[in-house]
Amino acid sequence: MQIGKLKKDETQTVLGPIDPSRLGVTLTHEHLLIDLSAVFVEPSSEVDRLLSDEPVNLHNLGWIRLNWSSNKDNLVQDDVMLAIREAGRFKDAGGGTLVDVTSVGINRNPKALVEISRATGVHIVMGSGYYIGSALPEDFSQRTVDNITEEIVRDIQIGVGDSGVRSGIIGEIGCSWPWTKEEKKSVAAAVAAQRATGAPLMIHPGRTEKAPLEIVNFIDREGGDLSRTVMSHVDIRVYDRQILRDLASTGIYIQYDTFGLESPFPPHAPDTYMPSDYQRIEQLIGLIDDGFIKRLVIAHDVCTKHRLRELGGHGFDHIPLTITGWMKRQGISQSQIDTILIHNPKRILTFS
Repeated sequence: MQIGKLKKDETQTVLGPIDPSRLGVTLTHEHLLIDLSAVFVEPSSEVDRLLSDEPVNLHNLGWIRLNWSSNKDNLVQDDVMLAIREAGRFKDAGGGTLVDVTSVGINRNPKALVEISRATGVHIVMGSGYYIGSALPEDFSQRTVDNITEEIVRDIQIGVGDSGVRSGIIGEIGCSWPWTKEEKKSVAAAVAAQRATGAPLMIHPGRTEKAPLEIVNFIDREGGDLSRTVMSHVDIRVYDRQILRDLASTGIYIQYDTFGLESPFPPHAPDTYMPSDYQRIEQLIGLIDDGFIKRLVIAHDVCTKHRLRELGGHGFDHIPLTITGWMKRQGISQSQIDTILIHNPKRILTFS
């Protein structure tokens, strides 16, 4: 078991610290194994309720693509061998590193991540901290900021539980809208852990354009390092160009992390909409034109079964195999792609 603060020039993977130059093409927000039952939405009709209990298969895949948070089987991916095959496809497509930000409350599995990394040769960076309020443990309200901070620091410096497997990033730290008292406590602890360890921090904001900037301001007041903070899901939270500029101007990393997911109206957030991959790339181009190329990272946020290759989805290799080609087609250069997929993640994941 490795104990102590990571060196400033290293990245912590589930197999131990490595030189960041070895990371290669990196997807900064993924989930190899997950239980997302906390976001399950009960269908309103009897027919759909029957579909919600079925396993994911070809016959219900069309319905699941439009109602992906209303199928119970779709929200749980605990098959290690399936994860190995899916991660292997990413490796075969030239991928180097997956950042698995499955946090406490949605079935983080350190030992399984070690198995997946060893089987595939993919570097895996594991998350820490807590997800949204509906996934928090029952006794969370009794815990103090100091208690939670100590737990996150231990995950990074010693290892999760008795696994000896150390986290290399804090997050994804879940926030809802409206932002709850317990979630604010969770973020405060995450910021304190960032200060104590030099680890990067990743935030899951609530579903409104107001949330990311509100959280950034909170992190700043708590003494967090915005230059080492990643705001997730910006592609499905912020659509206004000026708000995007304001957010990027704070110095945080802007993460477009739902590539491949084109369900137009998320069933658990019907007041929002899901952009297409074309629109995501267009928004990236706008931010590049505004001078924010060094603050951009991308991923898929694969968190359901229907997005895996073997179950009819795009898989973890969608970005290296397809999206990079589309990015070039829309005018993004290979050098800019390398900045987004290699150099920016390397900078994020190098402990400070």
